[in-house]
Amino acid sequence: MLLLEFSSFIGRLHPLVVHLPIGFLILAVLFDFPAIRSRINNTSLLWFFSFISSALAVVLGLLLSNSGHYIEAQLSLHQWSGILLTILCGLGWMMRSSSFNIPDFKKLNNLLVILALLFVGHNGGSLTHGENYLYEGAPEWIKAQLIDEEIERNFTDVSLDSIYAYKDLIQPLFERKCTSCHNDQIQRGGLNMTTAVGLFKGGSSGKAIVQKDLDKSLVYNRIIKEQSDKRFMPPAGIPLTYAEIELIEWWILEGAEIDKPLSEQRLSSDIQHLLLKHYSLDSREKPWYEKVSLKPLSEQDYSRLEKQQLSWRKLSAANSLLDIRYQGKEITEETIAVLADYASYITWLNLSEANVQNSALDAIAQMENLTRLYLQNNDLSDTNLDLLSSLNHLEILNLHSTQVDQQIFDIAKQLPALKKLYLWNTGISGIQIKSQQVLFPNTALVGGLE
Repeated sequence: MLLLEFSSFIGRLHPLVVHLPIGFLILAVLFDFPAIRSRINNTSLLWFFSFISSALAVVLGLLLSNSGHYIEAQLSLHQWSGILLTILCGLGWMMRSSSFNIPDFKKLNNLLVILALLFVGHNGGSLTHGENYLYEGAPEWIKAQLIDEEIERNFTDVSLDSIYAYKDLIQPLFERKCTSCHNDQIQRGGLNMTTAVGLFKGGSSGKAIVQKDLDKSLVYNRIIKEQSDKRFMPPAGIPLTYAEIELIEWWILEGAEIDKPLSEQRLSSDIQHLLLKHYSLDSREKPWYEKVSLKPLSEQDYSRLEKQQLSWRKLSAANSLLDIRYQGKEITEETIAVLADYASYITWLNLSEANVQNSALDAIAQMENLTRLYLQNNDLSDTNLDLLSSLNHLEILNLHSTQVDQQIFDIAKQLPALKKLYLWNTGISGIQIKSQQVLFPNTALVGGLE
């Protein structure tokens, strides 16, 4: 244990020593330019110092890497490119020393040294300050081109029932940012973050995650500290982004559920926006018409609708459901028959001021995918509106300026998806509407404008 601590201490000199070969190499390459080389008798000493200091930096870097603070995939690139740079420095020295007899390819070696130096330096900066450290201070238009927002996984068209917050969102985040120090082999602070059991068990300082309690959840408290704080996590590598912290905060406050799908969890508008932006996961409640898929209609079908003064538009290029509006003054039996033929395709229907009769209500009752129905300014009463009770997906029903009375509330109770019911300028007073509103917690009753 003492040897490990000592090697870790010595390894921390790596950032100091690593600047020595950089200086030596810049001078060595510059001294190889003809205008300068003609005034210098021997540059082999510079290349020798470059080689020795590079080798020392590699050794200290290897000791530092044993601390477990760094992500293996990123660390490996930095390590091997550093070793390659040391070998190139050794070759540069040997080609300029009289003690060795090797082929002379100084120009090529110099080019490779410059490229390797840039690569090693950039990877070292990425390990310490994050992969976008070079561009973070750049103007916005440059950052927009060079910095890609991190996306864990693309959940486009994936059902919420099959997505679990811990397995699909939280644990992959911990694996990328935390488990290099807290895994089965290395358990800094006695904490293993590779499993949910390890998270809830915690480490020597306490529990990493406490359900619904941010103050007692040490993981959360460590990731929100200032980076200058010695307890800040992760201590090296890429810090957690604001979006990642917000996601962990939401997960803890919602009970840090392990086996509950997203469809059964409360998603605030902020979390819905975060999931959409960073995971391409649209968790918003979708209206019925976005879930329905039907065979596309033909031009002949559309022409048939138009002949009956029925204007139409598709809700989207990928959705064949229709928004239909009657443009005539009095709907005919022939028009009603056409509506019945295309009943399953109609999701929005406007028959306002069309002198709608009972036969039209029979056709409307067949529209299984109807979500919006506008029947305002028709001589309608409650007598036959009970036919509408079969419309399980109806969200908006406009009956203003009709003859309906309080019986409409009994019909409305049979419409499970109803969100808005327009009743102004009907036989129902504002007082009656207010008294009924408490019975419709999920439906806005709009009216009372006597």
